[in-house]
Amino acid sequence: MNFLAVASLAVISLAATNPGFAPHSARPAQNQQSDREATKERFRQSLELDPDNKEAVFGIARILVEEGDFASAQPLFQKYVAVSPADPGAWAYLLRCAVALKDPTGAADAQRQIERLAPVNLALHAQAACWLAESDFLGVTAREFDLVMSMLPSQPSRTAPSYLRLGQCYERALDTDRATLAFQAALDLDPQTEANYLPLAQLLAKEGQAGRASKIMKDAVARFPRSLAVWIAAGNIELESGNPERALESQRQAVALDPQFPGSLSLLGRIQIAQGRHSEATATLERAAKLAPFDAAIHFYAGEAWMKTQDGTDRAFEHFKRSLELDPSRAATYYWLGSLYFHRSHDYRLAARYLEQAANRDPRLEAAHQMLIQSYKRLGDDTKAAEHLRLYQHLFQQQAAPEAPQ
Repeated sequence: MNFLAVASLAVISLAATNPGFAPHSARPAQNQQSDREATKERFRQSLELDPDNKEAVFGIARILVEEGDFASAQPLFQKYVAVSPADPGAWAYLLRCAVALKDPTGAADAQRQIERLAPVNLALHAQAACWLAESDFLGVTAREFDLVMSMLPSQPSRTAPSYLRLGQCYERALDTDRATLAFQAALDLDPQTEANYLPLAQLLAKEGQAGRASKIMKDAVARFPRSLAVWIAAGNIELESGNPERALESQRQAVALDPQFPGSLSLLGRIQIAQGRHSEATATLERAAKLAPFDAAIHFYAGEAWMKTQDGTDRAFEHFKRSLELDPSRAATYYWLGSLYFHRSHDYRLAARYLEQAANRDPRLEAAHQMLIQSYKRLGDDTKAAEHLRLYQHLFQQQAAPEAPQ
């Protein structure tokens, strides 16, 4: 395999097993941009001298993918594989381009080539499955996922992170069945790593499987009794499963390990919210926010607590907005801000703006769709209200429809 193939596979393998991986991630973004432009210019000069310089074609195409210019990258990778058709890394980049450009034919072709050229490269296939999770290409996605799940290998310490990463991809894509299978594979392969317990338990709890989630966390605390993260997660699972008293037991265990840990205070505040002790919850979560001012989740729960008090609307706005600044991906934050603007401020335009974001980030958030329709009706925009009503009906009719027999 040539140098470019090795390099591309190394990058993709690292990305597949480490979600935070980025080349030169410790360097300032401005320096990265300058380096990228200099490298791109060097490759362009090489192409002027030799239009068929494979290294330059591949290099420019890879940089274009990093910049999100998939339309320009795709023909360059196609030119490269015409000369070096046995490079699975290049085909993987073509798969990435096809997903971004909504090109099902290109995705299917690239997937077949990856399967042919690198049939047992777990990291590469896991990354391909992650990219396909973002698409609507059901057949090729199912094929790639099944390939990955068939590779349950004998080196758990190296491969469990690939399954964990795969599960995260499918969870983001709202494919909970595949996410569950991937998370379970990670845990089965490496039960000695505490991080492999939490995603599976959290997903099961979110999907209403409280018994299974609780069992997994009992196993985790038995194996890692000195882990703050495990005790906090166990408490969160019990709380989400409707057991605040059991959650409080886990919270006390965490406090015994570290009385000042912000996560312990955050869990206590959430328990107090669940028990209707809203004034106590605001005080607890304000303490947590002072200890961890850059924790988006703590600000979110503080906003939730203040929202439930009689005169806490302004503080709720402050905490929800701060949470959004720190983590703009959380659908529930947009929803509660939209709800506050709708019910408390009666600012239906701002309500609609936040509720649109909530519904886009989590299409299953039924209340966001309903309140968004009402916001447009209050604004007198019957066209948009009808448009979102049709979308809402389509989404939830799809969810209610029985699956076709296999």
